[in-house]
Amino acid sequence: MKKTLKKAFSLVEIGIVLFVVAAVFFTVVPFSYSNVKQARFISEWKNYMNQVEYSHEVLNEYKKGHPLNDRESADKLMEYLDGRSIHSDSKEVKNYKYKMMNGKFYQKMNIKKFDKIYLDEKKRLIGLEYEKTDTENRCSSKNPCATVWVDINGGKRPNTVGNDIFVYEFYVDKVAPYGMGMDISDLKKDCSHSGTGMCCSSFYILGGDLQ
Repeated sequence: MKKTLKKAFSLVEIGIVLFVVAAVFFTVVPFSYSNVKQARFISEWKNYMNQVEYSHEVLNEYKKGHPLNDRESADKLMEYLDGRSIHSDSKEVKNYKYKMMNGKFYQKMNIKKFDKIYLDEKKRLIGLEYEKTDTENRCSSKNPCATVWVDINGGKRPNTVGNDIFVYEFYVDKVAPYGMGMDISDLKKDCSHSGTGMCCSSFYILGGDLQ
């Protein structure tokens, strides 16, 4: 009766297998982690926009008995969203920098860019930028009164528009994520590594996929 010889793996073969497994692990895991993290940011952004829309409804009720101008209305909305006004030299924003999705860097988040900066109870950084209006381009249901930048992740990285920073606009009669009303294909194009990322604010609200 012949004996069956069992061939064991050599150390070289085992080493190659382990190298391949490790290479796949370190390639896939960071990508998966990044997607999970981004999905969390998007979920938080959607929840935050629900809060904004509800607070805007409350604001409209308040304005029925308390006339406010456009800037006062925007400030009041921040109050309803539990925003605490902070100075540009405060520790939360002193060294804060952010960039667009295409990698373009912008100056520090300070008064040169934003008219007011807020920090809410969840440590989200919120930059309020009043629109510069004139007689012909006054804010209305079509022209925004203010643009609001929200860093869902606070001062923590990545500090990138479209990743953890989202934008919405404040109108006379509504609030809307930046880009709302644009064609979905244009939103998707801007919400990519070749775009600014600002339109991700609408793209994800409308159910767009992770880029």
